[in-house]
Amino acid sequence: MQLDGFRLSLWSPVAMMIGIGAYFTLLDEPPIYLGAAFLACFTILLAVLWHTKFRVAIIPFLLIALGFSAAQFRSIYVATPLLTEEIHNRVIEGTIDEIEPVEQKEKLVLSHLIIDELSADATPKRVRVSFRGNDERLRVGDRIRFFANLYPLPKPMMPGSYDFARHFYFRSIGGNGFAMREAEIIESGNESSITTWVNNLRHHIGEDMRAKMPGKVGTVAAAMTVGETGPIPQDTKTMLRDSGLAHMLAIAGLHLGIVTGVIFYNIRLLLTLYPPLALRLSIKKISAICALLSAFIYLTLAGFPIPAQRAFIMVTFFFIAILLDRKGVTLRTLSIAAMLILLIFPEALFGASFEMSFAATLAIISLYETCGKYLHRPGSSWLGRAWTHLIGITATSLVATLATAPFVLYNFNRFAVLGLLANMVVVPLATFIIMPGMILALILMPFGLQAVGYLPMGWGTDIMIAMAGWVTSLPEAALRFPSPTDTGLIIASAGLLWLCLVNRPIRFAGILLIAVGLSTIALHEPPDILVSNDARQVMIHLPDGNYTTLRGTDRSFVIQNWLRAEGEDALVPVKETNVGCDKITCSYSSNVYSAILVKKPEEEGAVDTACRQNVDVLISWCYLKPEQCTGPKVLIGRAELEAYGAHAVRFHNHIIQVARTLTYGQEHRVWQPVLTAIPEEEY
Repeated sequence: MQLDGFRLSLWSPVAMMIGIGAYFTLLDEPPIYLGAAFLACFTILLAVLWHTKFRVAIIPFLLIALGFSAAQFRSIYVATPLLTEEIHNRVIEGTIDEIEPVEQKEKLVLSHLIIDELSADATPKRVRVSFRGNDERLRVGDRIRFFANLYPLPKPMMPGSYDFARHFYFRSIGGNGFAMREAEIIESGNESSITTWVNNLRHHIGEDMRAKMPGKVGTVAAAMTVGETGPIPQDTKTMLRDSGLAHMLAIAGLHLGIVTGVIFYNIRLLLTLYPPLALRLSIKKISAICALLSAFIYLTLAGFPIPAQRAFIMVTFFFIAILLDRKGVTLRTLSIAAMLILLIFPEALFGASFEMSFAATLAIISLYETCGKYLHRPGSSWLGRAWTHLIGITATSLVATLATAPFVLYNFNRFAVLGLLANMVVVPLATFIIMPGMILALILMPFGLQAVGYLPMGWGTDIMIAMAGWVTSLPEAALRFPSPTDTGLIIASAGLLWLCLVNRPIRFAGILLIAVGLSTIALHEPPDILVSNDARQVMIHLPDGNYTTLRGTDRSFVIQNWLRAEGEDALVPVKETNVGCDKITCSYSSNVYSAILVKKPEEEGAVDTACRQNVDVLISWCYLKPEQCTGPKVLIGRAELEAYGAHAVRFHNHIIQVARTLTYGQEHRVWQPVLTAIPEEEY
């Protein structure tokens, strides 16, 4: 369907996104029938008006209802009981579903749980537990028993930040924790299960690569093969991100494109060596089938991440088009891929991998749709083809970098200025050395000869890491910014869609929308005080624009994320500020505000003394009663933190503004514990 070049059919996934976004941004959980009711109403209305001109107006609302109902159905399908209180030193028994290697530890996802002293109705479907070290005995499918501490799903680390509870809920995970001691295997897994076999194969390949290619090279190579990014050292991840090469760790279109291209080209080349076969059969179509099969195998080894699913759908359409003698990669193909993923995994809309993967692919396809004739010149000399190839890589990298910039800034608060330079070297390296080496290693692995493939793969990966290190050593290689506002991200996304989907000169208005969306970074107002969910981290904003803490260090995961959200790198040492601390309290005072933190509320008289202080904010991990604590203007105590999560406090012209992770007076969504009143006697 086209209307004056607006290509309305390509906007179908956008309508679904609006419906999905509407569901996830509601403050209250809607009635269970709401999505289905809307969908049924608009379906009936469309059927009635199908033969009239009004059907064009009904279809967008039908797609919005489809997105809303898909999100609601998904939330019901994955529903799991959530832990509502901490569980300490309990016996846990469960079956290993997933093994996620991380630096110096493993994270296991367990199902079919039995938790000591917890009823079956209150037991989550799955939990995620960290184990110290790397226990080589454990395999997916094993039934294990161990002692552990478990905790409720974490609330966002600050108002408006990423919701980890929602992420885990849609994996049917109802709690997180860590093991107190080594696990006891009470029953070995059933290797006959295809899922168990595949997961153990993935784990084995990752371990083999890390063992045979030690150090950073092995961890990065394993990430590009089976998607296990956990073992990669944090400094290496930061280096790759700041050099614009983080996409190499996320198995997506580049990886599947190279794998299928290598398989397609080499199978076709081998078949041409036998003329009787080449003359009687369509070796191009045979090669397409082999390449498609290789794409599915790679997708399976990668663990079915969202970007790889999108890429798999795209290459499937591409090779089916070859089988049917049609053109395969188009914006329509991308639109169908987006709709399929959103229909099955609507929560993916709020994941950085989905956003960046589709933004980059959308921009690249749009580029080649518009300028492809200038980037592909058949019949030119080898020098001309090399030059055209170089221009193509440069243009593709530049367009992908610019298209993903709003999402990179929103999710990671960094922009790799020299990413184009790094990609011009690394993309050809991955195309001709790293990924072919990986394919060769996987083919030879059943014969124990994978080291032959590891050699070029390791060599190429080493160069990639060295390139990332060189780029990040240059001045201002990565700039740090606060995030655009939510509204700004929506405006920038709309601008990107308008620029790529509209096929008229008015499309360039999308550039203005992108600029407007990114300009909302300037509207960011840093909080003066940030308090974590448990008051173990308290960060304050100094008059000179830097940050320090009343409690916590920059080694804390929470404080690292706070600093990143503010576009900062490090804290100012407390001793260089006017923060005053003793064993019980820490306090801070400036011309703008004053605050006091009671670190040890159990000390006799500590809270009472703080409650008599004439300060703006009192923070303590204990229950504070306003009628007994009259000195401070704002109280942030255990009751407030347990109920509403992290707090952000801002001071404007003697007006104190307090933002909470969860909105006051509203019921929690299905992925958050239900609010309960604090008994009076517990204050």
